[in-house]
Amino acid sequence: MNKKIDPFTRTPGIAGKAYIDNGIADEIIENFRSDDSAKYVYKITGLRGSGKSVEYSKVIRTLKEDKGWLVYPLSSSGDAVSTLISKLSMEKFINSKNITTAVSSSTSAKGNIAVVSGEESINVSRSYTENEHFYSEEATLTKMITIANEKKYKVLVGIDDISKTPEMVRLLSMIGSMQLEGLQIYLIVTGLSENIEDFSSEKNLTFFKRADSREIKGLNKFDIAYMYEKLLGIDSEEARRIESVSGEYAYAYQVLGSLYFSKKDDETLDDLIPDYERILFKDSYDLIWQSLTDGEKEVVRCLYKTKDGKAEDIKSQMKNAASYPVFRNRLINKHLVDGDSRGRLKIRLPRFDKFIEIWGND
Repeated sequence: MNKKIDPFTRTPGIAGKAYIDNGIADEIIENFRSDDSAKYVYKITGLRGSGKSVEYSKVIRTLKEDKGWLVYPLSSSGDAVSTLISKLSMEKFINSKNITTAVSSSTSAKGNIAVVSGEESINVSRSYTENEHFYSEEATLTKMITIANEKKYKVLVGIDDISKTPEMVRLLSMIGSMQLEGLQIYLIVTGLSENIEDFSSEKNLTFFKRADSREIKGLNKFDIAYMYEKLLGIDSEEARRIESVSGEYAYAYQVLGSLYFSKKDDETLDDLIPDYERILFKDSYDLIWQSLTDGEKEVVRCLYKTKDGKAEDIKSQMKNAASYPVFRNRLINKHLVDGDSRGRLKIRLPRFDKFIEIWGND
């Protein structure tokens, strides 16, 4: 007898059979594929554990299967420009003799510089000094993308969980410049809002600041209940009970589904709650909490002291009520707080009140 395999997962970027489509990846894919679309850059934002990487992964994997696309996911750390050049150099139609561009150096450029071999490998061997010539990475990369476009390929660069580094600023600047030249190079990134907003101070990255942004919000409760019923083999009433505990939070949906799938026959949903809380607290909520400022933490603590999140009640609990609007806006921008209801705040994370009760003073 074959053992049943858990359809739920806690691995970032993977949703498997439990995937709930919110339409964001499909919208991006459709626009990137369309010759009529002028959208070349998308930013996917949202709270930690909201499912950003899953949507990103769907875009990357889908376009990788298209013959007319060259897709290059890059790490958010390291030298992204050199890595992209290295990946492009492995394409058989790239010939380094035709794409290397020499420019004069008026300053010392000591250290190893990557030179594309054209034989599916990279030679890193030479140092350059004053008045010698070296190969500009920007010129090399631009020529490579040009050749790819001439071969009828569109190029997609992907960066999951982006954060601002000098290397990442340099890559984005080059991509923006190539897009201005009319080259078909596309970009998709995911990240926390505060990390993406860090790039807004760079004057030469206006294209990135103005690019389309899509926020991952809560999952649809009807979709969650349907998937629980389907994947767990339970009735609709029990599926609805489990859904109510998940709080429409993507990571909670996966964690709770996995725990229920593996539960013993004599265990109930209530028996799973301690493990459910432990996993959420350890894997997600602690990271979210530690990323908040002292002022933001105070607003969250005061919110949970109120009955229904009324702004006036929250301010009455604060040491400095005048600071409330500032911290409120920051929490909304970080996707932790929902301010859709006028004069009220709400946090949609399941069991987060319990986390604050136990760990909120850390």
